[in-house]
Amino acid sequence: MHEQAKLELNILRQKKQLLDSKRPLNSEQKRIYNEINDMIHELEESLPAAPPVTLQNGSLGHQPATRPAGSGPLALKRPGDGKEYRDLFGPKAAQWTDESVDFFAAVFSGRHHPDLQNTMTESVPSDGGFLVPVEYSERIHNVALENELVMPRCFVQPMVSNEIKIPAMEIGSHGSNLMGGFTASYTDELGTISEANPKSRGMTLIAKKLTGLIRMSNELAADIPGGSDQVINLCGKGLGWYRDKFFLKGSGVGQPLGILKAPCLIEVDPESGQESGTIVYENLTQMMSRMYAGSFQNSVWVCHQSTIPQLLQLSMAVGTGGDHIPVMREGSNGQFTILTRPVIFTEKTETLGSEGDIVLADFSQYVVGLRQGMRFDTSIHVGFATDELLARLIERHDGQPLWNEALTLEDGTTTVSPFVVLGERG
Repeated sequence: MHEQAKLELNILRQKKQLLDSKRPLNSEQKRIYNEINDMIHELEESLPAAPPVTLQNGSLGHQPATRPAGSGPLALKRPGDGKEYRDLFGPKAAQWTDESVDFFAAVFSGRHHPDLQNTMTESVPSDGGFLVPVEYSERIHNVALENELVMPRCFVQPMVSNEIKIPAMEIGSHGSNLMGGFTASYTDELGTISEANPKSRGMTLIAKKLTGLIRMSNELAADIPGGSDQVINLCGKGLGWYRDKFFLKGSGVGQPLGILKAPCLIEVDPESGQESGTIVYENLTQMMSRMYAGSFQNSVWVCHQSTIPQLLQLSMAVGTGGDHIPVMREGSNGQFTILTRPVIFTEKTETLGSEGDIVLADFSQYVVGLRQGMRFDTSIHVGFATDELLARLIERHDGQPLWNEALTLEDGTTTVSPFVVLGERG
């Protein structure tokens, strides 16, 4: 019975996709489209929910019913999955049908256009703005993705509402059990089996509003058909920059919880007598020893660019002849590595000598919730005296680590984490 329902569901989705490709829909097509939507919803409700996906360390990823991870829009996207806009949401958003007029030109003109759709948010209706058509939001998002550190390497959960709950497991201590409660033991025939009671927890992603502002001359706005790509690139790169910054350093209050503020973060102390503003080889080996073994293969070094001189001069002595091997090496692909793991230089962490100037991170243990529906609006009032226009782009998302605490290993004392940072030296 379930197989028949799944077959019908696939046929309905194909019909709906065909209608999605037609723009605009006439009244009869809209009626059929709505009927298909209702039938799809009823079938999805009748099918059993798919089981959650177990992530590394036992955390669980949310799965929408009937959609396996990574198989289509609205499913949890794994670190290796495509995360372009259509991979996340599909083509079911507002579309721009007038090929003779650019969307941004229509917004900047201040005149009514039938394809401009006003939108309201769940929490702040006055935010308003115009819903960015899918082909424009797709281009902005994909520009951002090309310039980001975290999102291409983490789990991404598309969100169609303001909040989504994701099941996860307690991290706990391997000295007593696994995943907050799982135990196993060898038993004799007819012996009593030890009970296991893994503890689950709920992670809630609540979309936070990121607002970008662009000030430009009215001359540029008037000539926007030639400048549309500039606006898209500026918005995309700006979104990517700020998302990265807060996925790394966000406080979790009104913004994502970044890994440098996470309760599972491990800080490695500097060496005894180490001078301020320095990096020594032992710092890096100590950091590696605190990286969760299951995360090592996915880990990358994230270093502030002010650390480059120190890292380039850092070397390991070999034997007694005075030979040295550089700690940071350049591979044949031009990618630097430290202790076999890739190095990414950025301005988005902390400067040399500060806690967070060097991070060893496995971003596959971070999850981002991305809300569908960018919004764009303009105002002439702020820059009225200088004949300037202020444009506003709004996107909503959230992010937090999958781990709620560092893991204590089987020895009962050593702690490890997918996020390790070098402490302050100075």
